[in-house]
Amino acid sequence: MASPAEAREPAVPAAPQGPAGVFEIAPEEELLYSLTADGKRKFIRPTLSRGRYWRIRRRFACSLILLYFALPLLRVGGQPAFRIDLTGSRVHLFGATLHPGDNLLLVALGLGLVITIFFVGSTFGRMWCGYTCPQTVYLEFVFRPIEVLLEGPPPRQRRLNAAPWSAGKLAIKSAKWALWILVALLMAGTFVAYFTGWQPLLAGLATEPGAWRGALFAIAIVTTLILFDFGWFRDQMCTIACPYGRLQNVIADRDTILVAYDTDRGEPKMRMRDRGPGIVAGDCIDCRSCVATCPTGTDIRRGLQVECIGSAQCIDACDAVMVGIGKPPGLIRYSSLRQQSGGERRILRPRTLVYLALLTIAWGSFAGMLLSRGVARAEIGRGGREPYRLLPGGEVASEQRVRITNQLTEPQRFTLTLVSPEAARLTTGGAPVEVPPDGHVAIRAVTNAPADLFVDGQLDVRYRLTSDRGFDEEIAFVLLGPYTAAGGKR
Repeated sequence: MASPAEAREPAVPAAPQGPAGVFEIAPEEELLYSLTADGKRKFIRPTLSRGRYWRIRRRFACSLILLYFALPLLRVGGQPAFRIDLTGSRVHLFGATLHPGDNLLLVALGLGLVITIFFVGSTFGRMWCGYTCPQTVYLEFVFRPIEVLLEGPPPRQRRLNAAPWSAGKLAIKSAKWALWILVALLMAGTFVAYFTGWQPLLAGLATEPGAWRGALFAIAIVTTLILFDFGWFRDQMCTIACPYGRLQNVIADRDTILVAYDTDRGEPKMRMRDRGPGIVAGDCIDCRSCVATCPTGTDIRRGLQVECIGSAQCIDACDAVMVGIGKPPGLIRYSSLRQQSGGERRILRPRTLVYLALLTIAWGSFAGMLLSRGVARAEIGRGGREPYRLLPGGEVASEQRVRITNQLTEPQRFTLTLVSPEAARLTTGGAPVEVPPDGHVAIRAVTNAPADLFVDGQLDVRYRLTSDRGFDEEIAFVLLGPYTAAGGKR
């Protein structure tokens, strides 16, 4: 008799086995499109379909590539349009400068970006992947065109790769990789320029290359990663490494836009040579053009799959075939699960409205906090190795570290004074200090106060920070000191 534990546990199905216990290979439809039946890598070399959606994607790609290379050169209000300044601990963002102290701004920015991803994925599905993702943009509109230019279309590429090495093959492969390396170096240099700026980077590499070893190392690493990705890993970045496709299971619904095959119209599929009078056949002629043109090798006729990146290459290819055989286009088209079931797609739905509300809150908060920022910001903390020092005259000396951030694009002169208590005095740190535009300075301030002012080892003080640009703010702080008789201890 089986034990209760054995009765509760479901039986695990045994792996399929052939004769003599030899494991059988999984059916082809259960394999990744980039794998052969024995588990080896299958390089996908798609045939380009120059249809209307490809032309739209090309416009997006050219615009994004131009933006990527131009953005480090653009300036807004005398500052870089976008730069992550690691040495200065700041981020330039289209005229605004964010510092480490802008915690709420950074949180609102991060939430806005995350919610935007969810909204775009829920509404437009994988169109981000097919139209604007850097992986698709640079692979399909930079690296693959170079490969086709030098090696020819996919059939010629396969013949070239299968052929033995010769002087001609070596010359073609060398030319391709040389162009790829040049493009990768330019992309990597631009990436580093987002952190350093083009002018300092080029000037530093030309005059003091030794002092810019970190930048050279970063360029080398990024170049290597780009060549590995676009030269070898390619579509596997979308189907294996990137989580965005799997995220669709969470954020998509029955009204999300997707690339869909019309099974009612296309089935049963049948080749043209097999058709004849009295034979029932759908519009799909099983030419496999949709599979041959897909950047990930997906057979869209099998339904919604995680490998589909929404490039619409299958739509362009199928439309061309349908026109060629006298059938209306649209056998493969942008649709939704609800439309496939015969319903009407809903644009405004609870999920969309929730995302829109969250988007409004996140980006509205970011814009509001950005516009309401003052001309400067000050933060005060304890300095020195000890919280306080007892002086011979009965006073207590406390050291503070005041960090002043200038949020203007012009320098400011700041002055720190002590407001209260009147018996205390600021002995160090009261001299005016100039802070550069969008920069920060940390000053050391020492406050002396009579020991009998401290209650329970604490004294509330107020500082005032002013600038020649109209900044005026009082800062409350608590000094630590000895326990007095009023506090019950000495």
